[in-house]
Amino acid sequence: MRRIGLSIVEQDIHYGEELVGYLANQGLQAVLIPDLPALFALLQQHPPRLVVLGEVGVGGSMLPVVRRLRDLSRVPCIVLSTAPDDTSHIVTLEAGADDFIERSLPMRAILARIRAVLRRSEWPPELMAPMHVAPVIASPPPSRGWKLQPQHRRLLRPNGTECDLTTAEFDLLRLLVEADGVPVSRDDISATVFRRSFRAEDRTVDNLVLRLRRKLGANQEKAIKTVRGAGYMFAGFADAQLLVA
Repeated sequence: MRRIGLSIVEQDIHYGEELVGYLANQGLQAVLIPDLPALFALLQQHPPRLVVLGEVGVGGSMLPVVRRLRDLSRVPCIVLSTAPDDTSHIVTLEAGADDFIERSLPMRAILARIRAVLRRSEWPPELMAPMHVAPVIASPPPSRGWKLQPQHRRLLRPNGTECDLTTAEFDLLRLLVEADGVPVSRDDISATVFRRSFRAEDRTVDNLVLRLRRKLGANQEKAIKTVRGAGYMFAGFADAQLLVA
C-alpha cells in the first residue's frame, strides 16, 4: 500500500497520538509535531504532503498560522477546531486552508476529509517547495462544464453564473462529489455536514438533499441519486461534466 506523509501539529499529546495511530492503521504515515516553529522549519526543508493544524496555542484564532503557512508553502492544510462557526470557517478557508473540520467528529469522518484533500492536491513537486517567488501559471482554457470550487466554496453553472448554495448544501455536494461514485450513507452525511449522529426519525438529511436538487435545476433531478439502503450518490450532471478546481 502506498504510504503518504502527513504532519500533525497538536499540543494535546493524547489526541495527537490517537489520530496518528488511527491514520497509520489506514495506511497514512503521519508524524506528530509539537509546535509551530518545528512545523515552519520542516516546511523549509522537507515539506510533507499535508499539514493538519490542531491545538497549537495561538489564542483560538488560526488565521495568523494559516497565513504564515501560505507565505512559506503550498502544502495542503486542514484545520481541526474545537468549536467552529460559520464566520471562522469561511475566513480560515479564504486565508488558504483547504478544509476546516470539527475535532469532535469520528476519526472515520476526519480520515475521509483528509483523503479528499489529498486527492485534490496532487501537485507537481515544484509547487510543494517554499514560495520564495510567486510562480507564473498560464490560465487554463475556458470550460463549458459545471465548476465546483472548494477553496472559494462556489458552484458555477456552465454559463458562468453561480448556483447559490448554503453552507450545508455546498458541504453535501462536495462530500458526494468527492466520494467518486460511491454512495454516502445518511450517517456519514449527518456526521460531516451537521456534525452530529444520524437518527432514523430525523429527516434533516433527506430535506437537505431535496433542497440541493432544487437548487441544481429542473433538468438535474438525477444528479443526486438515491441508493436504497446505502444513502445518496452524485451521478453527474445531465448537460455537462463537472470540473473540480
